[in-house]
Amino acid sequence: MGWRFRHSFKVIPGVRLNLSKTGLSASIGGGPFTMNVGTRGVYGTASLPGSGISYRQKLGGSASRHPDVPSFPSPASRSFPSLIPTPPTIHGPSVPAMPMQEVHSASTELLTSESLKELKKVIQTACEEHEDINGQLQLARQEKETANQLYRKWENGFLLKKIFKQNFAKRKEQSETADAKVAELEEQLRLTKIATVVEIEKDQAEPYFKMRDDFAALCECAAIWDIKSYRGADQFHERTNVEKRIERENVTFSLGSCDLLQWDQKVPHMQNSKGGDLYLYPGFVLYRAAKEAFSVIDFHDVNGKSNLVKFQEDRGVPADSKVIGQSWAKANKDGSPDKRFANNRQIPVVAYAYLTLKSDNGLWEEFQFSNVERLVRFVQSWNSFLSSFGTAQQTNSLPTHVQ
Repeated sequence: MGWRFRHSFKVIPGVRLNLSKTGLSASIGGGPFTMNVGTRGVYGTASLPGSGISYRQKLGGSASRHPDVPSFPSPASRSFPSLIPTPPTIHGPSVPAMPMQEVHSASTELLTSESLKELKKVIQTACEEHEDINGQLQLARQEKETANQLYRKWENGFLLKKIFKQNFAKRKEQSETADAKVAELEEQLRLTKIATVVEIEKDQAEPYFKMRDDFAALCECAAIWDIKSYRGADQFHERTNVEKRIERENVTFSLGSCDLLQWDQKVPHMQNSKGGDLYLYPGFVLYRAAKEAFSVIDFHDVNGKSNLVKFQEDRGVPADSKVIGQSWAKANKDGSPDKRFANNRQIPVVAYAYLTLKSDNGLWEEFQFSNVERLVRFVQSWNSFLSSFGTAQQTNSLPTHVQ
């Protein structure tokens, strides 16, 4: 097509992602010029088609880290530690007198890893083009419907198109032009989708897809909560023996895909109630807060932590959770019921698992799971995936059940 209706259109280059023992690298573009982004920096390769002649030039410094950003630990040190029981906590209403700490990530402008900023630029351009063209396409389809109706109204008749030949010819031309405009914009919309090819070496592919399988099992927990905030409990005035209270919201985990990248495989998708959803692609996390607000975070920059808590559950125990004790709505320091309250009631103490994801650039998301064993298996496979990058340190073992 000649792109007659939208001259500013940009064809979005394809992206080839390669995950190997040395980490993630990306090749952007094709034909005479290709940009390569990896741990050694950003390189441009220019070639003369059909000649076998090419030229490679470094375009930027080390892509793995910015000079002002401290170096990150090795992948193994980013693994999850063992699940360690912590003091009980409880979900309850906020008390203004006690300080509250919100759990949330930084803005999407800050979260992207230095090594993946060029990849984000390509995705950002594709997203902007896609939204612009999609808006124009909706208007063009409305114009097409109107033009076609006017044309068919005379085409299906006999008298008007014979008497008003020039007007009929004009209506026909307008209908054909509207059809061509829609077809052109639909083709442009197709070309704004990034054609993504993901190549994973065997040593990384097996643990990644095993992690995806265990994530699929994790999705089947009876309850998954997004942790929104913490505050200390006023144990004296609230007559409780818990140390912290939390605000949480039910979310859904699933296998899915993000419309920013076209890949034929589904990836782990973590819904987030207070910020961007997380998509676990091979080698990086795509953090999607809005249509044009997202970040791309290298897996090596993510600091994962898991822990086990004894949780006083006053909103109904999920079917797949394990009750490990009882407490009281109003309790003394030693855990015994405060007899000054006539309607005092027992509250089940349940074993829950927590998952925390952080990065030095500001990622901070926490989730709570009703089924401890499912998170244990996912954490173990996460650690195995990180270990596939060839670090000497062994990941910590995790318990497979709750005592």
